[in-house]
Amino acid sequence: MNVDVSAPPCNTPPIKETALAILDFIKANEVHHPIHWPAWKRWGIVVIYCFLQVFVCLPGTSYVSIEPLIQEKWGGSTQVITLGQSLFVLGTAVGPVFLGPLSDLGGRKWVYVGSIACYAVLNFGTAYACNLPMLIIFMFLSGIARSTALTNVAGTVADLFGDADSAGHAMGLFVLSGSIGPSLGPPYGDWIGRNPNLGMRWLYLFNVIIGFGFAIVACFTPETLPRLVVANAVAKNGAVASHEMLILSKDTVWKEIKFVTTTTFRIMLTEPIILWLGWFNGISYGLLFLYLDGVLEVFSVNNGLSIISADLTFLNHVAGVLVMVAVTPLQTWLFARDHKLHGRGRPEARFLLSLGVVWLFPISLFWFAFTCDGKTSFWSPLVAGAVLGFAEAMIWLSMLNYVTDSYPNVAASAIAAFLIPSYVISAALSHVGILMIRDMTIKWAMATIGFISIGLCALVYILYFFGAKIRKRSTFASAF
Repeated sequence: MNVDVSAPPCNTPPIKETALAILDFIKANEVHHPIHWPAWKRWGIVVIYCFLQVFVCLPGTSYVSIEPLIQEKWGGSTQVITLGQSLFVLGTAVGPVFLGPLSDLGGRKWVYVGSIACYAVLNFGTAYACNLPMLIIFMFLSGIARSTALTNVAGTVADLFGDADSAGHAMGLFVLSGSIGPSLGPPYGDWIGRNPNLGMRWLYLFNVIIGFGFAIVACFTPETLPRLVVANAVAKNGAVASHEMLILSKDTVWKEIKFVTTTTFRIMLTEPIILWLGWFNGISYGLLFLYLDGVLEVFSVNNGLSIISADLTFLNHVAGVLVMVAVTPLQTWLFARDHKLHGRGRPEARFLLSLGVVWLFPISLFWFAFTCDGKTSFWSPLVAGAVLGFAEAMIWLSMLNYVTDSYPNVAASAIAAFLIPSYVISAALSHVGILMIRDMTIKWAMATIGFISIGLCALVYILYFFGAKIRKRSTFASAF
């Protein structure tokens, strides 16, 4: 390998002897960065991994629809059986602790391949579980393995689009895929679990087949981690500039190893932005399971729909997310206008549309709560759920874009740090929801969450007006 020392030093900004400074340099200066790949290639990669996310999101909610079958087969209280669902979600919080930093260090590609292959293998254990504890344990382990699709995809989008105006569209597709899977889960689980020719076992055997298929596809999908892409490109070209030697050196890689292996915990424990967003997202995601727990009561018991029809009402969330996708160009235009006005892409501008949309969150919760008792048409809570799906998805999109814009060089680790408290809280709420509905009724359970969400709405305004000042004090965030 030849070293090209002819590059004029005046054009090469000084590189601080830290991994984060080196990553900043790579993002800002390298022509081989994935951001410069053709649009068809970048969008193709995003679409593949978004389909992966739809796939791994199905079991979390399909499990709820087969809980009566599990109870019939092995017995156990409702709370014990719900452990399968909550530990699956909790596993999604455990996985990012090491999978997020690992993908920021060794690359996205082989983390995808390895974790999804493990997910497929672990679903053998779930399919052939001999008893309830075995089922719950394998649900937890498969939750750890599937977490890659929820943390890595956002990091991949950041690799391919950075803080460009078009990043909002790519992240919108990610949010859409993250909503379709849980929405399809209940009818999917009922259809397969209650089918006499299939049954519960095939719910997980399909995961084995499709999981191995995705692992094979991922083997042929390009690596997107900028450091590896740049390193491979300059090594292939043969001529390496002096500043690029720093990127490829063993000393630099060792510094990066020490830096990245502690990144997720450091971000989670020291970044108030991440902690606040994690709490907000945890309560928001927990509503998904609270809603699931009340679906049969609201639409089957109170409104007389069949069980499968009640399960299909959860598709109203998909309708809400599709509306979010339709209005994403408006948010993109607002971000682009703010970019032009300030001469840079401010992460806070990702919340411009959410400043108004966030109030639909408590409004839709109150709407659902006070029209779900069967005294009004079932269309009222159905539409309220769609509005909630729209508001929830729009805010989630804003938060994801904000995190990846604020922490561009450690995007997967930052997303992991953001999602860990989210999934811990939502796992707890899957159990709390059962108690709330039993002791308070679904009406007052949803209303209580609505009152809590009013306070959470203030978070969006705090980040919009004070986010830049908070980021200036951060070690990891980009202080624009």
